[in-house]
Amino acid sequence: MTTMKRPTIAVLGLGWMGAALADALIREGHDVVVWNRSAAKSEPFEGRARRPATVLDAVRQSDVVMVCVRDYDASDEMLHTPDVSAALAGRTLVQFSSGTPQRAREAGHWAQESGVDYLDCTMSAGPQQVGTDQGTFHYTGPRGLFDSLSELLTPLVGTSEYCGEEWGYAAALDFARLGTFTGVLTVLGTVFALMRSEGVSIDDFLPTVPFLSPEFMKGVVAATTADHYPSGTATLTTWEAWADQFVVAGREAGVDPRVAEVIRESLSRSIRQGHGAEDIYAIFSAFASAAGPGE
Repeated sequence: MTTMKRPTIAVLGLGWMGAALADALIREGHDVVVWNRSAAKSEPFEGRARRPATVLDAVRQSDVVMVCVRDYDASDEMLHTPDVSAALAGRTLVQFSSGTPQRAREAGHWAQESGVDYLDCTMSAGPQQVGTDQGTFHYTGPRGLFDSLSELLTPLVGTSEYCGEEWGYAAALDFARLGTFTGVLTVLGTVFALMRSEGVSIDDFLPTVPFLSPEFMKGVVAATTADHYPSGTATLTTWEAWADQFVVAGREAGVDPRVAEVIRESLSRSIRQGHGAEDIYAIFSAFASAAGPGE
């Protein structure tokens, strides 16, 4: 009986999420190729994965290429060169980088024109959830391609959700999710500042918002009184880059961008206060005063 050869997987981009993807693939027994602009980030994979010197070599050594970098601009810079584009033809590309629905559509059309089998993915998961039964990845692209990669994609995260062939759908869904999350944090930052100013107790406030889960609010309340927000997921600098895209996504869709701009400014203000390398909850530093809520 003939056993089909498992594909060799390249992971381009070894930030927190890219490194987590590569680790998960290695644990699943795949032959993995890793590359990062800064070669030092590939050093932890010495002896566990191939470490070619260039993007072109990484693509040539692989059957499936996964890209997980800051945004589509960074991805395009790597992939949209004559040599790399030619090497990708006939291979499969799975895009984990973030961007607007319009950029996702552009990436899908480029892949079609270049003879590349293409899936676009947005990630409702943090690095700690990759390779576990938690979190969700949302994919768009040809249904047959998604189905053919199910054995590869399923172990990466708790749920691999197919969202259809419209390239921008998953990106729009992700902006809806993250826009809601950061919008709630921004409003709560303003609310807590008002409460501090007026001497309103946090214990009196919490029963008035039953539509926000107690677990979520417990984390929020702890964050409003913190002076340090260690990050193991995405830094405020990364969130600010996402907020830039949120503003652009709204404009591209003909949506009033002012709410997205307020969220971005709150993130930027926290970064200017020195919290750029810290977690999303450091956004509350933008609204902080000397006293904690209810004090």
